[in-house]
Amino acid sequence: MNFVTTNIRLPEDTYLELKAEAAKKRKTLSAIIREKLHVGKPKEKSPEEILQQIRKHAAENTKYLKGFDSLKALREIRDEPAW
Repeated sequence: MNFVTTNIRLPEDTYLELKAEAAKKRKTLSAIIREKLHVGKPKEKSPEEILQQIRKHAAENTKYLKGFDSLKALREIRDEPAW
């Protein structure tokens, strides 16, 4: 990832809080600001996007599950003796 250097203006109390957090975590001020901005972290998916991905995987897996009776399998697991 390429970074660009820039200047920003912060209220003094915010700057001091960030500086203290950086010192406590033994990180640079820049690293703390990037963390706060979520730079380089993957974007969180919406519930709709997650459901869409689950449906896609389910559709792909149906070819492997033809004739599989999940209810029967659950009953067999339930009825197995516990060791």
